[in-house]
Amino acid sequence: MTADPAPVDAAAITAFLRRRRLIAPDAQVQVEALPGGVSNDVLALSAPGLDAVVKRALGQLRVEQLWLADPGRIDTEGRALQIAGRLAPGAVPDVYDLHEGYLVIERAPRSWHTWKDELLVGEVRVEIAEHLGRLLGTWQCATAHDAWTRLQFGDRTAFTQLRVDPFHRTIARRHPELRDQIEETVEVMDRADVCLVHGDYTPKNVMVAPAGEDPDGLWVIDWEVAHVGDPTFDPAWTVGHLLLKTMHRPGAAPEYAAAARRFLAAYEAAVDGAVVLDPAQLVRQTACLLIARVDGTSPAGYLDDRAAARTRELGRRLLVDAPDTVTDAWEDLP
Repeated sequence: MTADPAPVDAAAITAFLRRRRLIAPDAQVQVEALPGGVSNDVLALSAPGLDAVVKRALGQLRVEQLWLADPGRIDTEGRALQIAGRLAPGAVPDVYDLHEGYLVIERAPRSWHTWKDELLVGEVRVEIAEHLGRLLGTWQCATAHDAWTRLQFGDRTAFTQLRVDPFHRTIARRHPELRDQIEETVEVMDRADVCLVHGDYTPKNVMVAPAGEDPDGLWVIDWEVAHVGDPTFDPAWTVGHLLLKTMHRPGAAPEYAAAARRFLAAYEAAVDGAVVLDPAQLVRQTACLLIARVDGTSPAGYLDDRAAARTRELGRRLLVDAPDTVTDAWEDLP
């Protein structure tokens, strides 16, 4: 996978900001390409009165294999951030502008980092997992079976291009012995239109304040594949990524497991019965994620060969001999 910073066209960005009256006509603008943009150009900019991030969706993603997606998903991301912010103020960056294929949003404090950064080194703050579970439950509860949300986020084109095709369908081709279970997962997901789904509810998309700085300092970012769909998808991806970190750092397995349980407990309390997760589908979705991060279009770069093999085996076991609950995966790790 490649995710080098994109070439910065400072003149084009500055002209856009001036057209949209986000900066003064004579303002000097500092533009910096941010690393990590696989599916977007991501630029940080600062000018008098404005400290922001500008995103522009790519049609060809920065990965080794051919991976195309509709750039119009940037509009979905902007609208999803707006509704998420209304339902949970302070939990996402503010949207400053959404126009001409650009999304301009609030920039996180410089001291913040992703939750993934902490988890990769074995630092597990279970309060972050609890916060994320509570937020997800709040968003799902507020949008469950809502006609307006379904109208606004009924299009699953980007979700299919960026999640279902490169993850579920790719591993179904590469693991024909698991095709039936994977196809069942996709079929259940296709029929579901329950609530707003983030579509990438993972530690890399959670910005957090350093420990001890701000207990409420947390944003959920990158809503580009948001849609109305299967409520198990987002919790499966959070739990699945905690399992991936377990494979990366087995010594911290109890802490990752505790975070997963705290996340699910907070989610269930917040959703308050408005959405009921199918435990079998939750396990299947988690299993598909695990296998996809080894054998899909976008493998997890931090897994060495041994960890990748263990991850593949765990995913296979969850599909073929599913436990009663997804957190039971920690009880019998390969």
